[in-house]
Amino acid sequence: MSNILLDKSDVESHIKTLGFDRVLAYKLWCYRNGLDTGLDKTAVQRQVEIDLLQREVEQRDPDVSPRHNAHRAKFIARIFKGELQDETVSDLLFRIRAIYNNLDGDPDAQQALGGLVLHVEKYGDLMRPARACKRFGHTVVNTYIAALEQLARNHTDWIRPVEDWRPNSYKPAHQFYSLARHLLAQYDVPAFFDTAFLQGSTPQARQEQAWFIHVGMGQNIRTAGVPMRITKRMAHLLLQEKRNYHTVVQCLRKVQYVAYGGNPKSAWEIAHGPLGEGFENEDFWETVVHFLANQAFLERSYINPIIDYIRNQKFTPQRMPQPDGTEIEGPPPHPNFCMKGRSINKLLRQVDVWHQELTGLEDVELEIWKPSGFREFEHVALDPKLKRNVQWTVHELITSQQLYAEGRIMHHCAGSYTRRCASGEKSLWSLRALDLDAAEENQVQEHVLTIAVNNKKKAVEQNAGKFNLKPFGKKHLARRRQTGNVYLHLLREAPTIMRLWMNREGLSHG
Repeated sequence: MSNILLDKSDVESHIKTLGFDRVLAYKLWCYRNGLDTGLDKTAVQRQVEIDLLQREVEQRDPDVSPRHNAHRAKFIARIFKGELQDETVSDLLFRIRAIYNNLDGDPDAQQALGGLVLHVEKYGDLMRPARACKRFGHTVVNTYIAALEQLARNHTDWIRPVEDWRPNSYKPAHQFYSLARHLLAQYDVPAFFDTAFLQGSTPQARQEQAWFIHVGMGQNIRTAGVPMRITKRMAHLLLQEKRNYHTVVQCLRKVQYVAYGGNPKSAWEIAHGPLGEGFENEDFWETVVHFLANQAFLERSYINPIIDYIRNQKFTPQRMPQPDGTEIEGPPPHPNFCMKGRSINKLLRQVDVWHQELTGLEDVELEIWKPSGFREFEHVALDPKLKRNVQWTVHELITSQQLYAEGRIMHHCAGSYTRRCASGEKSLWSLRALDLDAAEENQVQEHVLTIAVNNKKKAVEQNAGKFNLKPFGKKHLARRRQTGNVYLHLLREAPTIMRLWMNREGLSHG
């Protein structure tokens, strides 16, 4: 702009010289700057306008985000003055007002949040309401807007002024990574710790945020008060962990398993299961993790069924029938269950027997629950290998009898999900295939895959074929032979169909 010269006298050329593509935009700029809005300008007037625009460009902050909206920023500032509490506002302003009100009673945190939000709105790209971590699904707290509230709650631990922060990437995840460390860390913190700010202000989330600050200030995770015995090797592995889309608990569980000698590929199996959700009865579960890590040839798809069995034997109360036909809650089957002296082969046989008992109960009480709200699915396609038209369907199982029937057909423990499905926490789905080219009397639906969905997180947490086969896993040869080649082919095709259904319903992998 410094080289702009007035070398033409016509109005259109002057407007283009100033960088406006429309006369209306030019007039509006003149009005805002107190200049004559007419089009009949002298050469002196035109040069004054060129000089003014030159000064504006020189004063413009080059770091301002292209998504910055000065008009929106004014409304945000009003919210942090306590205004616009009852007015109808946009979705973004509604979310900002909500996090402001969440800090009601802590004016210092509200003030810190106001400065943080306005600065990020101007320089960053964290104002989108999209989910920040796919693993947590579509929740209000799983956004970077909500994560700013968590940063503000820790404002007394900020070590640098928020005004000094500038993003070093266009990606929101990278921007939040740098912002959190700018405010709370002198040393680098693994990216997965960012999930601590994406779970709201629960006690667990607040605890994980404290671990973030502890590590960020150069302290050892072993001294952070984590309710898990952390060895030196675990602490070392944790700092090397690169997975930014797993929770802190999952990463701790993963490195615990690996540090005890377990296969890293199997480690995620245990981290994604029940033990990746918390630290309840940790002293006992540590012995289980140690035991499983020492089983070099254990097929990893057995890991969580073993954990389910152990939890049932040691911690799950039994329902005990009474003479009058009612049931009372009794103690677990084996409350003194321990891992000392256990044989893996005997344990696997016990797990298989337990699964057979679960899937073979004919006299189970019928329970019916409301559908999850996700829709069932149908897709017809020509299978190039089978050279047959196949109708794929995904059905929701909404009664206890349907779960047990699915378990009998698939040779796994779908029936164990009854309570969680009845409570609405989970939903189970059956993916099936039908050969449309077969004679009508020979058309039978093949049960291909059972899918477990976490309804709250809108995430598929588990899927398994017959005998707990995985679509691309390497299961025992004897069990693969029991299913037949056609079934194995359908099982390999099933993830494609499952993905079509997940995309339509907005489900992620959990």
